[in-house]
Amino acid sequence: MIFAALILLACYFLLIVVVIRCADGRIGTNGIAGLRTSSIMANKETWIAGHKAAKRPTLIGIYAAIVCMMPALFVQGEDSQGLVLVASCMIMFIGVMIGTFKGTKAAKRILATQH
Repeated sequence: MIFAALILLACYFLLIVVVIRCADGRIGTNGIAGLRTSSIMANKETWIAGHKAAKRPTLIGIYAAIVCMMPALFVQGEDSQGLVLVASCMIMFIGVMIGTFKGTKAAKRILATQH
């Protein structure tokens, strides 16, 4: 289970890099990385605005998930470790969903001014 925790930790760090790079425009609209809503993907301006709005809640969720995951390295028993890892994933998911909501809202504001 320690291996699973380390893989999850590596994924969290990769996600941090993607979030930051999408928000500053170094990763542009694409079919793989970033938030996948139609309003955010509409154009470059909505892409950056959406990701900037989503950056803080998403990163807070990821950082909280990393902190929540740490006890899995010390808890005895695979069931307990698994429960900690699932809780960590849920915390990250909540952060990403809040970020997606805020990002979509920001992108829709941009789209409203463009029409």
